[in-house]
Amino acid sequence: MSWTIGVEGLRGAFPDGCVVTVGVFDGVHRGHIALVREATRWAQAQGVPAVALTFDPHPTAVLAPRHRPPMLCPLAHRVERLLQQGIDCVIIQPFTADFAQLTPEAFIEQVLKRDLNACAVVVGDDFRFGHGRTGDIETLRSVGQLEVIAVEGVVDEWGERISSTRIRELVHAGQLERANALLGEPLQWAGVATRGDGRGRGFGYPTANLVPIEPLITPLEGVYACRAYLHLPDSRGREAASYAAAVSVGKPPMFEHARGRVEAYLIDFPDQDLYGRVITLQFLKRLRPQQWFESVDALLAQMALDIEQTRQRVQEVQSGR
Repeated sequence: MSWTIGVEGLRGAFPDGCVVTVGVFDGVHRGHIALVREATRWAQAQGVPAVALTFDPHPTAVLAPRHRPPMLCPLAHRVERLLQQGIDCVIIQPFTADFAQLTPEAFIEQVLKRDLNACAVVVGDDFRFGHGRTGDIETLRSVGQLEVIAVEGVVDEWGERISSTRIRELVHAGQLERANALLGEPLQWAGVATRGDGRGRGFGYPTANLVPIEPLITPLEGVYACRAYLHLPDSRGREAASYAAAVSVGKPPMFEHARGRVEAYLIDFPDQDLYGRVITLQFLKRLRPQQWFESVDALLAQMALDIEQTRQRVQEVQSGR
């Protein structure tokens, strides 16, 4: 078992118990990784599985839909990253209106003890849970009769606490490389290729116009150096093909009727139809903002420079620089 949906069918799945870490884990940033490492350490010491209980959609989407935050990575990548960090089983708990009504005591008794048979819980030192967020670490300890490990928040090189909210603020501000440093990896974004107006192809740079597969965060408008991954129809389970990609985010100001979008030019990609394919982007560096050019020739010269800078940045990342 590597991942599953919902705790309801897991009763009896962990007869010897398990160590559970709980959270949305949006982005699985360095603060989340500290929780995961503590959970896996305890699990190995006890000889039981390490379990990550995460939620989809984000609880705010149910509790305060107007304030729903955009996600820092697709759900599939969240699961993959948790497993890569040593979690034995990821549980994606559907966060519904009924689930949101669980009191802290009911969450402990029904989810942690009855369904998961948890012997220990690893959470952040600011963890809150249950209806109205009225449960905290002391509730876990007093009601649950569980081993509760509270992990202090991780601070960055500037002494500020790492959080998903702060990383979103950095992405929106265009501070991509600083956001990536807090994530511990490049920002992940995935979209489905759809038909555009064909302008890129007319310039000799056919682009894939992408629609996000989930409510994902969109970086600040501009041009970015990215790495793109896609599965071709005949890949037969092989790893996704990887390409350097120059990516435009937002409305290009030279074209009055252009729509704001995410457009990716996959460098050295053969001239094949991408419509309907899912493309995953790793945002490596913001090269420049969107800007007005005096002529199409000036635009094309800048696009050629963007592509060369993208090649260079991807090569640097691949060589570990």
